[in-house]
Amino acid sequence: MSLEDWTAREPDDLEAVAAEARRWADSAADSPLYRLFALSIAEDPDMLAVLARIPGVPPMNLLLGSVKLHLSAGDPLAAWYPHLAPRPLAPSREAYLALRSHVLETADAVVAQASGRRTQTNETGRAAVLLPWVAAFAGDEPVHAIDVGASAGLNLGLDRFSYRYTWEGGATTLGRGAPTLECEWRGDGPPLSALPMLASRTGIDIHPVDAADPDQAAWLEALVWPEHQDRLERLRAAIETRRDIDVAMIAGDAAQVLAEVEAGLPPGPLVIWHTVALYQAPPEVQERIDAAVVGIARHRRVLRLGMEPVRGLPDVQVRVGPSFDAARTVATAHAHGRWVEPAYP
Repeated sequence: MSLEDWTAREPDDLEAVAAEARRWADSAADSPLYRLFALSIAEDPDMLAVLARIPGVPPMNLLLGSVKLHLSAGDPLAAWYPHLAPRPLAPSREAYLALRSHVLETADAVVAQASGRRTQTNETGRAAVLLPWVAAFAGDEPVHAIDVGASAGLNLGLDRFSYRYTWEGGATTLGRGAPTLECEWRGDGPPLSALPMLASRTGIDIHPVDAADPDQAAWLEALVWPEHQDRLERLRAAIETRRDIDVAMIAGDAAQVLAEVEAGLPPGPLVIWHTVALYQAPPEVQERIDAAVVGIARHRRVLRLGMEPVRGLPDVQVRVGPSFDAARTVATAHAHGRWVEPAYP
């Protein structure tokens, strides 16, 4: 659900809130604990009333991230979280009851925490989805990179990471840096022989995340789903790599600042990417971003590469073109970059 749809609903429409919890449960299919929580909340009016008080999207991400952020080993709920329990318990009705008790007893604090945060999951696994198209566009020429909705700008280290693509009957490894991103390529193997060279790196975000700030880094970690210890390790490694990379982070609405940011770059080809970020923006914002990309393309060679969920489609769509809505779909992918399936003609 977009932010516009979420905020437009009637505040006491718990059916709409329940529908959003069920929708989110489908996106959390590879987190059994969070899927259980979402489906259980959808049937629980008291928990739905708490979820309805969270203004941002997705509200389930913000609710569960806020719970995880302050969860301690002494809380009964911690028994189901691998980062707090050496032998975490399997998801169960008891797990949901522990969550319910935790949330309802601390509802005001949880809502305040969730209301003051944004879902800015800086999932570095998505770099493995972007890489083949960025590398094909760049060739042997350095390219400027702009990440729209960049969060902490971790994916602007795309050329510094290591990658291991596997497919039926083969595998290939690229790069020597950390983290190493594992990705299943559901085809004949990615057309990759080398990492691209980035001439500059710019992140645009309404509220950029400073991963060097312990509080902000802790929020990024809180957004990682409990069972996904591999993602947590990748996040920490990417934060370390990010410390040694020169990234210009711009605080602003990409619809307003994208053209200005591009105008300040030296000559050379440009790739603009966004990953599971712009789906939250209202249509008029997306249209202004489209117009900015079209304007840039009049005087600079540019690739726009989008990786976004699309309403009515089960998997994230990877598209190339000036307007994401009208662009050609080149692949579908796992939202965290675990697999890519190219769309062959």
